[in-house]
Amino acid sequence: MEMETVILFSLLCKHAVADLAVQSFRIPTTKRLYFNKGLHLHALDHAVLTLLVLLVFFINPWLALAFAVLDYVAHWHIDCFKSKLLWIFEIPRDGALFWRIQTCDQILHYATYALIVYLIC
Repeated sequence: MEMETVILFSLLCKHAVADLAVQSFRIPTTKRLYFNKGLHLHALDHAVLTLLVLLVFFINPWLALAFAVLDYVAHWHIDCFKSKLLWIFEIPRDGALFWRIQTCDQILHYATYALIVYLIC
């Protein structure tokens, strides 16, 4: 298996852990607010785990840190934008539109990992 594929799969697994497992321990927060502490803690969870994943693959530590910062900034903005969109248009979490927006949110996160892998390799 190509190293790029293994790194991408590891980042996707990291995403599931940060978005589902770790977030389940956090108090729900108002992610639509740009400087919300909870939003930044969530983005930091992603950044720290991205850093750890990349260090496992012996990526240069400074480069790994740069990609972790990229993941932090991307996650912060993607989640904030999604939350603002849901709030502005009063989209209920139990409707089809919510799940379509959530799908776009996840695709943007996956695109971030694809970009990281592309830049590494």
